[in-house]
Amino acid sequence: MKLQARIKEGADLKQGNKPQSVIVRFVDDKEKQRFEVLFYDLDPYQLGIRLWDIWELTIKWKSEIFTDPKIEVSYYFTHLVCTKAKPIMQMQK
Repeated sequence: MKLQARIKEGADLKQGNKPQSVIVRFVDDKEKQRFEVLFYDLDPYQLGIRLWDIWELTIKWKSEIFTDPKIEVSYYFTHLVCTKAKPIMQMQK
């Protein structure tokens, strides 16, 4: 799914094997919600994704299920994973 997103918090340098993430608000979202988008194969810092830029992100959904062994309750998490990114509007440096 391709979505346009305004960057609300920029990316930091990569640390270890954990995926980088960027906080975004999707364009035309009337509720102005913020979402964390994970980058496994791309480096948002190297791509130049910065605060206030608008990017077209190709998003895939990734589900994670965690079961607490003590109380045997399952928790479901849905992650937004970016597989491609291209700039739409970038602020001047």
